[in-house]
Amino acid sequence: MLPAVSTGPLDPAWSSDGKWIAFSMRGDIWKIPAAGGEAVALTQGPHYYFEPAWSPDGKRLAVTMDVDGNLDIGVVSAAGGDVERLTTDPHNDVEPAWAHDGSAVYFTSDRAGRFHLFRHALGAHADSMITDGYGDQFQPAVSPDGTQLAYVGTVRGMLGTGGIWVMPATGGAPRLVHYEESEYHTKPAWTPDGNAFLYVSDEMGSNDVDIISAAGGNPVRLTADGWNEFSPSPSPDGTRFAFVSDRTGPTVLYTVSAGGGPYRSWTAVPIRSRRERVPTGHVQVTVLGPDGKPMPARIYLKASDGRSYAPDGGFHRVLSATETHYFEVVKPFTVEVPAGQTSIEAMRGYEYRPSAVQVNVPANGTKQVTIRLTRLENLPAQGWYSGDTHIHDLHQGRWGLSHQQFFDELLAEDIHVTNALIHMDGTRIMGRWSDLTGKPSPLSTPDYILQYGEEFRGSLGHIAMLGINHYVLPFESGLPHSAYAQPVMDYTYIDSAVAQGGIAGYAHPYHDAVTTPASGANSLIPVDVALGRGQYYAVASDYSDEMASDAMYFRLLNTGFRLPAIGGTDNFSDVWRDPPPGTDRTYVHVHGTLSLASWLDGIRARHTYSSTAPLVSFTVNGTEMGDEIDVAANGPTTVRVHADARSIAAMSRRAGGDA
Repeated sequence: MLPAVSTGPLDPAWSSDGKWIAFSMRGDIWKIPAAGGEAVALTQGPHYYFEPAWSPDGKRLAVTMDVDGNLDIGVVSAAGGDVERLTTDPHNDVEPAWAHDGSAVYFTSDRAGRFHLFRHALGAHADSMITDGYGDQFQPAVSPDGTQLAYVGTVRGMLGTGGIWVMPATGGAPRLVHYEESEYHTKPAWTPDGNAFLYVSDEMGSNDVDIISAAGGNPVRLTADGWNEFSPSPSPDGTRFAFVSDRTGPTVLYTVSAGGGPYRSWTAVPIRSRRERVPTGHVQVTVLGPDGKPMPARIYLKASDGRSYAPDGGFHRVLSATETHYFEVVKPFTVEVPAGQTSIEAMRGYEYRPSAVQVNVPANGTKQVTIRLTRLENLPAQGWYSGDTHIHDLHQGRWGLSHQQFFDELLAEDIHVTNALIHMDGTRIMGRWSDLTGKPSPLSTPDYILQYGEEFRGSLGHIAMLGINHYVLPFESGLPHSAYAQPVMDYTYIDSAVAQGGIAGYAHPYHDAVTTPASGANSLIPVDVALGRGQYYAVASDYSDEMASDAMYFRLLNTGFRLPAIGGTDNFSDVWRDPPPGTDRTYVHVHGTLSLASWLDGIRARHTYSSTAPLVSFTVNGTEMGDEIDVAANGPTTVRVHADARSIAAMSRRAGGDA
């Protein structure tokens, strides 16, 4: 839901005189003639700016601004300049929309716990909450006559992020205009006559622009494309509307007639040049590996204005926990940045030492840079191969992630075996039905394997199935207001994966510490394990309480159950605000040639460990991780332990730990 720093246009907004379309891109707000031409930047660093909304008189734009990780609302002149910050609350303030008379700005904030709509009175410089209904309310849109406020809000007893509601702008009871199972992209926009809304629908399996009467009724699909269209904005005369599409990866700005149409009827709004507010230059970067050849890598780049940038057409991403911006590349690249000192760091997984350079980029010039990566450890040479047991490629992101782009991410992160899991969120498929074939992706190489599997999402735990050749249905159960009840036991999914020649285990096992039997009753893992089910346990996953999961893992070990420890990131690879694949890794000792089968065999043999950076070597009496040592009751009580750990990140030792 939160706004993105993008290399393509996002959130277009048509000016009231019809001459300009504003949008966000590269961390700034831009305007461009409606027919295309030179894009003019209205803002500049060090902050990031998003979600432009024109004032009724066309003289200003309200924007969302990221000030050191805090999202607030600001206002900037339509001619460009300094941004006046309107809100300073430490919570997320996003999605500005002007009042009809320009006296106030509506916006969305989670400062009340859930998302609600607020109104900032410009004269009084005061914020007031105007919705307090059930669930979340967001994406405000003011009617052309100023009397009504549309928004997206939770519909009690229904799945998704909400339906379209309308309420009096001065306050009062809302009415539901339209419901469907949405995923934060609805963003209703009034038509200039106030009779209908443009909005984004996923009812046909991809995000499309639809139109529906403001009184409710049956919607009409206006765009029909297999990729995704977002953020419709009608022209003031009502003859056309603007939107963005991710069909080529980065978003592209289009307009189409008010009646819509297929892709061939769209008109691209070409950005023929860019006029920045600060002098810029270019830096050309080549990342070389130990063999002196170009190497895929993850890149952290920070320019002289304190902001991060990515190459045109690149996927600019951020780690929310640290607000660290990054992008991934598989070949040399060029990026435009503000002139001055720029820092560039490259890394590739956990087996290469990160390397950084500083470069002074000249205004209107180009600087060439080479970054060399050296190995910290060569684990494949020792038969150990990194992998990720839990990655998602498609999850309603606004980046048009193709199979090749997804595979390139995996190469940049040096993940030798990737298990991409197809699943459902509500009743929406997250992924492509056709990807699960039981065979490695055609893009796979002898050293880098991508294969699709499945994640079952039950109300008493999620199960990841690897190495399977057909789906086990239903994808979900036990979800409130859905068709399938939680099964009494969910190990049938594990049994089905095993019957297909695959393995299955426990993804992101625990989200809270288990301190009582009651607090442990939200998972079937102990029962499944006691019945001999499950081939692995994710001790590391971004979307779990890893300390709570580890504590339960040791309880299982201490009661005699032998589950291999693995890692699975559970990231969304097309979402801009998410960790990269391979953040939580599984290292497997493979005997013989690398393949998915040999890698899964290594998990079955328990020759594994999970890591978020350290590379570990550990033997007891010469036996490797996962093996067992039988010791007679009256046998020797001394064992010889060899342990070694190397890491690209600092390590610490926990004194007095359980393990």
